[in-house]
Amino acid sequence: MAYDNYSDQDLLALCIWREARGETHAGKFAVGCSIRNRVQHPRWWGRDYRSVILDPWQYSSFNANDPNANKYPQPGDAAYDDAEACAQSVVNGDPDTTAGAVSYYDKSLDAHPPQWASSPQFKHSIDIGAFHFFALS
Repeated sequence: MAYDNYSDQDLLALCIWREARGETHAGKFAVGCSIRNRVQHPRWWGRDYRSVILDPWQYSSFNANDPNANKYPQPGDAAYDDAEACAQSVVNGDPDTTAGAVSYYDKSLDAHPPQWASSPQFKHSIDIGAFHFFALS
């Protein structure tokens, strides 16, 4: 597998970078918190960072058909440095800023939100940056 040599923290940093590299530190950290919330409350999506992040169809930037799936940060990429800092904070247990969110989607999808967002299984918890975050109901 392409990610075998990644530690959990490095895989988390890559996920944050791919999913939220255009966001502020707060937005990147929130994405990381939502991933940690999945790890801390295991369900069908996995029981650790690796299984949560690499579970098919959970994070679009890891889907084979997504243009971000083949993107990797270049040396000196400030957005990646920030993603690494966020990943370290998440793994170290810094307080969650998402009110328990386990999912999110980009506000650019507001006209056609993902189907799961209207499920009674989820409730909107907070907006941070370009993302709507959702916790389990």
